[in-house]
Amino acid sequence: MIKDILLPLPSYPKTASPKGLRKAVDLARLLEAHLTGLVVETAVPMPVAFHPYSTELETQLKTRQNEVHSVAQSQLEAFEAEAERAGISRQGIIVKVAEGNTHPAIDYARLRDLTVVPFIDGSQSCTDLVQALVFESGRPVMVMPEGKQETFSLDRIVVAWDASRASVRAVGDAMPLLRLAKDVRVVTVNKDKVLPENATGTELAAHLARNGVKVTLQDLDRGNETVGKTLDKVAADADLLVMGAFGHSRIRDFFLGSATAHVLKNPLRPTLLSH
Repeated sequence: MIKDILLPLPSYPKTASPKGLRKAVDLARLLEAHLTGLVVETAVPMPVAFHPYSTELETQLKTRQNEVHSVAQSQLEAFEAEAERAGISRQGIIVKVAEGNTHPAIDYARLRDLTVVPFIDGSQSCTDLVQALVFESGRPVMVMPEGKQETFSLDRIVVAWDASRASVRAVGDAMPLLRLAKDVRVVTVNKDKVLPENATGTELAAHLARNGVKVTLQDLDRGNETVGKTLDKVAADADLLVMGAFGHSRIRDFFLGSATAHVLKNPLRPTLLSH
């Protein structure tokens, strides 16, 4: 069951769009879940190049910080208004964090069933947040781009399946959503990975059917295209894409797998990622 959802909302340098916020609230309404709106008020950094700071610079920075605070308050009010419209159980919180510190959403996400991140085009901080949540929170993350749809629905879901640990985890995390869908397609991309005989799409389909999921299978040949582009095509009419997130740790950095990086660069539809 998914009954406790986290919604992180940035206030600096960019904010979530009204449509992205509305879709996240619609998801909570659909699942009859509690939604925590976590508005993050980032401290405006002091420029190192100007140390020691003049009185004028400190005044300017204080003015900018007040502006960020006002934006955070506006985001909180927008969240409350949308949640009131949808009639959902909710809690709105503003947390302050200095730039460079661990994002507070990670700790909150560890005690929620799902984190929904409204995707902000062109925002590296948004991409960084999704990556941190996926690989550090231990919980599933749904990336929610604006898209063309005005509301969130779960009629059609595509599951990217390659029998890996991450994709197994994604299927398990998404099970409450899969049960609600009218059409679930399990997609296997050929020429990508060789599946074990006991972990084929047929076995997964049987497992899902036993859990009350209306499922069909589809095998794809990606040809010369990447897995990410192949998934974009097959999920063109889907309301949600479910997939495992892959990465490789190198000392202190985390390098994403190609399909995961493709999704985080330009998500075309709501996408549930699990690691």
